[in-house]
Amino acid sequence: WLPYTDEWGNKFDDGETYDLIYPEVTIPEDAFYVPLQAKGKDIPYSDLRVRLESTIGIYGTGLLDAISDEDLRAQYQTEEKHGANLNPTVWKDGDFARYYTNTKQGDGTKYLPRYTYGLTRGSIQDGPGANAIWNITNVTRSDRRYHYMTPAYAQVASEDPEVQAKFYTYYPEWRKSGDVKKDIYDYLTSSELPADMTDEEYIDFMVWHRGLAVPSARDADSKEFQQGKKLFEEMGCATCHRPTWTTGDDQIRDPNNFFVGARASLLPRYPHQKIWPYTDMIQHQLQMKNNIRTGWCRTTPLWGRGLSMKATGASDRLHDCRARTVIEAIMWHGAKNSDARQSIEKFRKLSKEERKAVVTFIESI
Repeated sequence: WLPYTDEWGNKFDDGETYDLIYPEVTIPEDAFYVPLQAKGKDIPYSDLRVRLESTIGIYGTGLLDAISDEDLRAQYQTEEKHGANLNPTVWKDGDFARYYTNTKQGDGTKYLPRYTYGLTRGSIQDGPGANAIWNITNVTRSDRRYHYMTPAYAQVASEDPEVQAKFYTYYPEWRKSGDVKKDIYDYLTSSELPADMTDEEYIDFMVWHRGLAVPSARDADSKEFQQGKKLFEEMGCATCHRPTWTTGDDQIRDPNNFFVGARASLLPRYPHQKIWPYTDMIQHQLQMKNNIRTGWCRTTPLWGRGLSMKATGASDRLHDCRARTVIEAIMWHGAKNSDARQSIEKFRKLSKEERKAVVTFIESI
């Protein structure tokens, strides 16, 4: 974690100071188990750049999933009309330039990009939570009886003496051909592995995931909260951190084709509800030091984030947890070519009491 000094010397005009830090990560070349590759081609280690990215959380995503495609599209159209800087790989010339599809399990239906900082997922039924339990921990299930694995990794592992020595101990039921290298490779690349997670367990997981609630706002009637809310809106913060949406019919969308038919009715649904996530669901650029990969970052919902200290013991914010306080998170929005620059210039003109009110508001929603 390295110190960073912004153009204002990390100081407000009234003398109050703040600290900024950012992560710089180096992974030794010999730490990589498999040669670096992209699209089947080797990548020189000298070309490697590492960026941290933390989870944005999964509570409330069931409510975000209930926002209709029509309303999401209308948000892009509104921001384009007002000259917002939009990622041309996602939205271009009045329409979406990129969609999310699942052609391996699904039928190729196109879904509007909604989830992850990079907008790489189109519904929570095939989003970070549903995928992470499989592709991070390699927990197989009936519709995914295979590992999140590359042939290159399987090849290296099959030739690893330590893996060979223990393979049959850990997988005694796997077929033995007499060639341990072949058996390891076949196991790691098999699409017929037993299911670690039953269908019932996966359904229960997604009921919990889709039903995980958002804590209500705290002290919303206080004078400081109301003052902070007013300033938040006056500074233009609510342009990207859009306060409220009204959900649509909330038709279950599952690119995996698992939650279809009768199974779709098992999941919680939230039709026609007013919600307060404080996000426009769109990517913007903040131009931070050691920026997020691609430079584009979906506006993070602010709801519930103020309870982070109580729940986790830390108040880290932003995509890589570089901001340890709300003030730090705000000031990281202030680069000269940041999409939020004007809001930060207005924030800097506030008195100390007014800045405190904004922080109180953000921590209370």
